[in-house]
Amino acid sequence: MKFTCPACQQSLPPGQINVQTDLALCQACGHVARLSQLVDADFDARVLHNPPKGAWYQQTMSEHVVGATTRHPSAFFLVPFMCVWSGGSLGGIYGTQIAQGKFNLTTSLFGIPFLLGSILFWTVALMAIWGKMEVRVRDGIGTVFVGLGRLGWKRSFNLDDVESIEDSGTKVSYPGSSGASIVLRGKSILRFGTNLTEPRRYFVLNVLKQLKARRRG
Repeated sequence: MKFTCPACQQSLPPGQINVQTDLALCQACGHVARLSQLVDADFDARVLHNPPKGAWYQQTMSEHVVGATTRHPSAFFLVPFMCVWSGGSLGGIYGTQIAQGKFNLTTSLFGIPFLLGSILFWTVALMAIWGKMEVRVRDGIGTVFVGLGRLGWKRSFNLDDVESIEDSGTKVSYPGSSGASIVLRGKSILRFGTNLTEPRRYFVLNVLKQLKARRRG
């Protein structure tokens, strides 16, 4: 993560930052700042009022909601591909048995990898069409949801326990994936947002950083 001096806006190299004492010294102007304050201040305030297409931010008296659709042009490739994949592999392996009214254990076991692959890639394809990623924060307690409608993956976190909010690379990459994720580091590490486009992920990241800064303020 890169930091800049809040006084002169000069970049702060690692040698000027002491993580143990939570202090950073800018040798250019002599300003001393707390590292935790630099982490919180590292966001683009303009983004909050300019969400990219497919992203949103809503605030009520008790809750903040930020999210984005996971729609992606890769759906135009994934859906036809999966129709051929599922129709050819599963139809040939299991459809033939159903049509003949006969069960073949060896053939059925052979088809399990194709069945699991179809479930995985159909999930990716459907996320590229109708999926969403949404974060809800109420009184400092956040919930991350990634899925279709009400069906999906959900994790919770405490914003007060989050030490840093980062845009980090990930080893997970697939059609519709940006190859990067939002990472919440603290007592535990929470990664999400891999299937968001870069503008949508950047928007969600900056909203979360601002919510964190408000908690400290």
